[in-house]
Amino acid sequence: MRQLCVDVGGTFTDLLVLDEGRDLTQFKAATTPTDPTDGFFNAIAKAAEAGGVDPAEFLAQVDLIVHGTTLATNVLLTLSGATVGMLTTEGFRDVIEMRRGIRKVEGSVFDTFNDPVEPLVPRWRRLGVPERAVYTGEIIERLDESALKAGVKQLLDEEVDAIAVCFLHSYANSENEARATELVEAMAPGVYVTSSSEVLPTWREFERFSTTVVSAYVGPAVAGYIESLGERLTEERFGGRLLMMLSSGLVQEAQKAARRGVDLLASGPAAAPSAARFVAGEASGRHLLEVDMGGTSFDVSLLRDGEIGTTTEAWVGEHRVATKMVDVSSVGAGGGSIAWVDTLGLLRVGPQSAGADPGPAAYGTGDEPTVTDADVILGLVPADYFLGGEIELDVGRATDAVGRLGAALELDPEDAAQAIHVTVNSVMANQITEVCTRRGFDVRDCTMVAGGGAAGVHAAEIGRDMGIRQLVVPNASALMSAFGMFTMDLGQEYVSFPQPARLNTTPQRSNRWWTIWPPKPTRTSSAWAFQRPSWCSNARSRFAMPGNTTSWRSKWIPPRSMTPSSRSSPRRFTFAMRPSMAMRCAGAKWSS
Repeated sequence: MRQLCVDVGGTFTDLLVLDEGRDLTQFKAATTPTDPTDGFFNAIAKAAEAGGVDPAEFLAQVDLIVHGTTLATNVLLTLSGATVGMLTTEGFRDVIEMRRGIRKVEGSVFDTFNDPVEPLVPRWRRLGVPERAVYTGEIIERLDESALKAGVKQLLDEEVDAIAVCFLHSYANSENEARATELVEAMAPGVYVTSSSEVLPTWREFERFSTTVVSAYVGPAVAGYIESLGERLTEERFGGRLLMMLSSGLVQEAQKAARRGVDLLASGPAAAPSAARFVAGEASGRHLLEVDMGGTSFDVSLLRDGEIGTTTEAWVGEHRVATKMVDVSSVGAGGGSIAWVDTLGLLRVGPQSAGADPGPAAYGTGDEPTVTDADVILGLVPADYFLGGEIELDVGRATDAVGRLGAALELDPEDAAQAIHVTVNSVMANQITEVCTRRGFDVRDCTMVAGGGAAGVHAAEIGRDMGIRQLVVPNASALMSAFGMFTMDLGQEYVSFPQPARLNTTPQRSNRWWTIWPPKPTRTSSAWAFQRPSWCSNARSRFAMPGNTTSWRSKWIPPRSMTPSSRSSPRRFTFAMRPSMAMRCAGAKWSS
């Protein structure tokens, strides 16, 4: 049986096929922004054609698909998500708008001329409900169910697509919030409903509320996409498992992932650091710098001592996301990034991108000058063998587009192309500086691992200019994220918060605490924590103090039979597969 990894990017959809003989074959198809499933199945069709079978017969021989997508990220960045309503503790509906005084992420909190960010949920759709829990977990005011039902009716009259339930201190006691969620689901069966105790059960109200609202905002699009993809796969005789790549660096069954849309933010790029660590092997030094230059963005991740960095301090656009994510920093500098001249007459590249539609001018459909057009003019990208010869690039059209830009700069097309090439390299080098140097890390100590369809063209010059001594460009560089999905563990990240009496702890106390407090049964965790699938043979746990800089890790092997407990369970854990996909990939051979 075959296994597939599919990464839907902004410009291309990447497909990597691993067959029973451990042969790896790669395919690319243009991403279809209007319906990403079309690009997904176009890539499948290419693989089937290469195997001499029809797509249905090909998929019938596949037992596992791991899928990463930029859908959730694009929905959030383009503000094209659901109409969201919010139910919160009375008197606290403005928490997500106050934003801890942060007007804009890139601006100063003291800049009074900086317009505040419009929240994803306007004030008239944020409704307060009488209820109250305190930080100790004590319920001092029971949920007013009649007020809640009136609020739900008001939101349904507003024709909301999703409702976020965010109550104060629900991380300490989710009783009121769980009851509210139950009532909302009963009254609004066709509405996407999520709660803060389900998405992020930890302290700091703005972070928890914001993350929950983001999950509700992207959730309907994510759930609809997963449902549509699943139906089409079934129609095409696929009978295996569909797993989704999560931003935390894990993969999860598709139907579970649909419940938490926020976990699919940056789901594709999250796999690339794992691929870099796997392919670098003995060629790498102590530290790795993974860079991935695709069609729309340039992603950078630093692996100190080979450890993939994670963060809970992410902002996606202007919206706070506090779930655990692989620490990948991005800038709008890819092959499709558009070159333009600003009001001062200076050349700029990005962050705007031609994307997959219309694409660079060289593709024969676009008119804007892009990085790819410049590389074609400079001879860095062969016009007669792009995408394995499937696309013949239009050098004349690329020259015309870059020439129009060059006229504004008083440069001929070749000089303008060189200027674009140098400028985008500077943008990417600045992003590397942001990730490494400004955090006190010397980039010259790193081995650079270059991925993405355009990275091989630019990585050597960037590394040379920054003093990086070793560069690795693997066979899978053009499909780095897709390859990384083969190395992922399957599981779910869970976070619970310790009671105040146990906040002052030590590693020794935390280890004892792991034994004393088993996971509490919740709607999302019960299937994982107490009814482990047969393929889950191990569990890994992490104890972390949210908001603190110190964390401890411990290994936790659950007993053979686990019983739910009503006691509090502050813990974070994942289930992992054995053997891992990385072990299956070891020794894989590349097919041309």
